[in-house]
Amino acid sequence: MSSKKVLKEEIEDFIYREMRLLDERRYQEWLDLFSDDGMYWIPRWISENSIVENPEDDLNILYLDKKRLEIYIKRILTGIAYTYEPHARTTRLVSNILIDKQIEDYIQVLCKFIMNMFRAQPHELYGPRMQETLSGDIEYRLKRVNGDFKIKLKKVVLINEPVVGGQIYII
Repeated sequence: MSSKKVLKEEIEDFIYREMRLLDERRYQEWLDLFSDDGMYWIPRWISENSIVENPEDDLNILYLDKKRLEIYIKRILTGIAYTYEPHARTTRLVSNILIDKQIEDYIQVLCKFIMNMFRAQPHELYGPRMQETLSGDIEYRLKRVNGDFKIKLKKVVLINEPVVGGQIYII
């Protein structure tokens, strides 16, 4: 098997594992997939055809470095994050995984995703249910740290309007 094929399979396994960790709510393990300088970014659409290009210069749906991501995860795990109460049941599907380019210190990977969520409305555990589907593109910048892949950047571009009632989910 060629080294390029082995690399692609290794990257695919990494991404599939990341999605499984999120679906299983294993957030601390998911957080460990990020490098110390890792960033998580969900840009917002500024028109029908363009998104925020520089996260430092404009508003985003979410833009967190690893330290702020740790705080976000802590809020989820302690029940403080309103968005996650009650917690949604999710299924993430990912496809069209493509190694886009290899730069000196990272590999850029592109893929498509669909995330289905099902949950009770907040404070109505036995009341109405809500189902929502988010989909779009993910750009990963993966780098090797001690032989393992780590996420240097995860950029999620949603194709649908994602913020319903102020709810933002990790994708």
